[in-house]
Amino acid sequence: MRRSAFITGTVLSALLLAGCMGTPEERLAEGLSETRLAFEEEPPETNETAGETELYLPGGYDIEEPSDENNIILTKGSDSYVLFINPNEAPDSKFFYDLQKANEEQEWTADETFEQNGRFGFATLRSIAEDRFEVVVSAGGVKMTTISEESDVPGNMAWMMNTVRSIEEN
Repeated sequence: MRRSAFITGTVLSALLLAGCMGTPEERLAEGLSETRLAFEEEPPETNETAGETELYLPGGYDIEEPSDENNIILTKGSDSYVLFINPNEAPDSKFFYDLQKANEEQEWTADETFEQNGRFGFATLRSIAEDRFEVVVSAGGVKMTTISEESDVPGNMAWMMNTVRSIEEN
């Protein structure tokens, strides 16, 4: 019994390690794929409240005080995430995307848009330093942004889209 558990644990560890060793491009492609799925699936149930805004937040993340209704700061350890809510924008709004793309001199490592059932969303990634990226995800009038280490980008993109999608829009 112990030998079987040891072998199973060793195989699972090897598979997990192999999955983490993909190239940066492969990890980014996986992150974009997971972000698209988060956009297309039903949003997760809300489990936190910031002011009057109900949202989904994974375990280990905190809502910083003070936050107002339109700008909410989330943290996990030393990482910060800023959630912007524009209640005047519809689910199909491209406001945040157009605003971001207005500066033609900025080069985006990834720039992917999503459309489904009258909703618009996007995920963008821009290199700002060696191994550091600006990550932006949005759905309609809700956007979240952070600065992330390369290795954290795929996971951040997916949960950020889940959180953005969880916020009820007008």
